[in-house]
Amino acid sequence: MNQLPDVCHARSSIVWLRVISSLAWLDSALVGKDAKLSYAFLSGVELAKRIGETFVLTAVTPGVSALLRNVVLPHAQIFAILIGFGDLAIGISLSLGLFTRLGGMLAILRAVTNILVAGGAGPDTVGFNAMLIVAGVIGLTTGAGRRFGLDRLLLAQWPAAKLLRLVA
Repeated sequence: MNQLPDVCHARSSIVWLRVISSLAWLDSALVGKDAKLSYAFLSGVELAKRIGETFVLTAVTPGVSALLRNVVLPHAQIFAILIGFGDLAIGISLSLGLFTRLGGMLAILRAVTNILVAGGAGPDTVGFNAMLIVAGVIGLTTGAGRRFGLDRLLLAQWPAAKLLRLVA
């Protein structure tokens, strides 16, 4: 029995949402003066500078600000590496449809973190990250990589792999 055209269009729309949201994560990791994979950021220097000058002031609660000063700042290089490669992994996952559910879950986690750390900067920061959370939830709950993505190929190759079904 053939699927209705509306169902096919809805599935294709989810693929476009997945790919477009991946561009935000790839941009964060690779592009511009704020690129998370730049040497200045990965060394921890730029992250420490942002924490001291901006994030302690824009954190949504005093508890988040204290966490940034007492936990993240002393270990800025470790957190910078996690952030930089995390953003790259999310972007690759969502753009290729590879382990899409895992990528969606990490996108939600990173976007919530962004809101907690920089949410006091204004509604544009919160709104943009809320959009990334919604895209992550859709990727997580719909298996968006199973339509047009590498998840489809992996699941066809290993249909009984339970862990793969969980992350793809």
